[in-house]
Amino acid sequence: MKKQTLILIFSLLLISASIYFWKFSKTNNDLESTKETKDLVKLSLENQKSLGIETEIIQKESIQTKIELIGETEAVPDAIIDVPARISGRITSVFFVEGDTIKKGQKLATIDSPELAKLRSTYLVAKSKFTAAEQNLIRVQSLVKMNLAAKQEFIDAEANLKVVESEKNAAEENLRANGLPIDNSASGVYTVFAPRSGLALSRNAIPGSIILGNQILTTIAELSSLWFQAKIFENDLKYLSEGDKGKIILNAYPDLEFEGTLEHIGEKVDPESRTVHARVVFKNKNRKAKIGLFGKAILMVNQKEGIQVSEESVQSYQNRKFIFIEIKPNEFQWTEVKIGNVNDGQVEILSGIKPEERIVTKSAFELKAILFKSTFGGE
Repeated sequence: MKKQTLILIFSLLLISASIYFWKFSKTNNDLESTKETKDLVKLSLENQKSLGIETEIIQKESIQTKIELIGETEAVPDAIIDVPARISGRITSVFFVEGDTIKKGQKLATIDSPELAKLRSTYLVAKSKFTAAEQNLIRVQSLVKMNLAAKQEFIDAEANLKVVESEKNAAEENLRANGLPIDNSASGVYTVFAPRSGLALSRNAIPGSIILGNQILTTIAELSSLWFQAKIFENDLKYLSEGDKGKIILNAYPDLEFEGTLEHIGEKVDPESRTVHARVVFKNKNRKAKIGLFGKAILMVNQKEGIQVSEESVQSYQNRKFIFIEIKPNEFQWTEVKIGNVNDGQVEILSGIKPEERIVTKSAFELKAILFKSTFGGE
């Protein structure tokens, strides 16, 4: 009886020891397995398809930084000019309409101006006096040489010529300052000619109407090229240089691109918007662009070779960035990466992955959820 009891106790101890060592061994194996697979997700092909996981092999490619500048179009200052009446009076004829193509020197309008008649009359009178005074000086000078006139007469005639000449010059300047021709006409009729070629953007002239000299009859512009006046944010200044090529997309034509060049970067930062003025010159193909349209300039700069992946491929965790690399078929490694610029849904990868590696491009978030299924709710 005693012997049987000892055998039973020994058997129980042996069983207990076996159970303990089995559990200890299993725990160690589980811990080691967890350590080996804590950054690894293994999926069956069926699960991979159900999650919609897609992968691709990454390669180095040409990377450019995309800079967008908001602004509006404007005519080139040297290519646009206002045409004023120059003299008050009554419009008798108009020879153009808005939208006409104007040639330099083309007749635009005629104005009947009493003011012009007065200016011309004043000039002609002053010119006649000058001619008479000039001839009188020559006559007196001849008489003085023959001792038939006193020298004082010559001095008086010379002084009178200078006075009359100043009056003539003043009358000429009055005509010249108003942009009027200096001729021998006494008429008050004035013809307005086009100072340059281009398009007539407006018409503010009606036959029979009374106008003032500062009234603008039309604005003529040559619109084959336009300026895009834009603003550069401080953070983008480091990427841009004068001469950079780009394209203009106007809100009115979202599917139309105009080729342009960054011609000027301003020297002063606007204290309110913290931006710097920029000017992009672009070709106005088919005259589609209009003065005053809003849009954006897109400049592709800082070209270099590197790796880019889609934003969907990059996952965040504790302020760090990660990507899943397929190290074996259906095995995905959670790998930390350093990122650079983000443009148009593409992320520049500075380090962490190499060309020829296969990464997850779609459903990376679902893989992340599986990897952190025990702590996902707290992340």
